[in-house]
Amino acid sequence: MTQEKKKHYCEVCGKEITYEEYENYDGMCWECWDDQLTEESEDMFGDFM
Repeated sequence: MTQEKKKHYCEVCGKEITYEEYENYDGMCWECWDDQLTEESEDMFGDFM
């Protein structure tokens, strides 16, 4: 069984995701990855954005 055929799940919400999403977004689906990135940006920049 290759990595591409194995089921992967988002580590945040548990949604089934593709191998590419798993690799590209650190084990998260695109939505959770984007949410985390937004939260990190707000923490880093605070009121400046």
